[in-house]
Amino acid sequence: MLHWVDIAIIAIVGLSMLTGMIRGFVKELVALCIWVLAFWLAYNYSQSLDPWLQKYIQDKTARTVAAFVLILIATLIAGAIVNGILSIILRRSGLSSTDRILGLAFGFVRGVFIVALIMVVIKMTSLPVDQYSRDSQLYAKFDPLVNWLYSVMPDFIKKVKIFDEQNIRQPIQDLQNKMMPTSLIDNNDYELSDG
Repeated sequence: MLHWVDIAIIAIVGLSMLTGMIRGFVKELVALCIWVLAFWLAYNYSQSLDPWLQKYIQDKTARTVAAFVLILIATLIAGAIVNGILSIILRRSGLSSTDRILGLAFGFVRGVFIVALIMVVIKMTSLPVDQYSRDSQLYAKFDPLVNWLYSVMPDFIKKVKIFDEQNIRQPIQDLQNKMMPTSLIDNNDYELSDG
């Protein structure tokens, strides 16, 4: 019986393959090129936006991440416009079913990379994934790709902790301390130890 992680992996890859088949290879390839260009521009020019973001964001790491995201989104919007124009041109040319078959194969490769990127994000958290990786039949097969993707990531992204146990516990502890003064906590401990 398949583990729910395996079902999720198959669903992501399958959906990517279906999308690739429907859209065709040419549009998918252009979309991928736009994503690569977006990440390249964001990686190489995110520091250039630092002076403009400085008055809005005080933390340097947060500024760099914000600049990265802004450049990424702007490039993707421009790319979507270009891809829309290309879509109109392709509809008029009447490409064959070969384009759709190649799109299916392309969708498979893209789906595998999407799953690997999700696993990289999970790796950057403190979520307990050891049990899932043991129970899943497909999870371990992605390890080489996940390790490679993590190794080529920029250092400032690796420093960002998306979900950390300490980030959750500390605000809860602070809230408890604000709601119940320490003198009450100490008195309750004393009464409990006497009784």
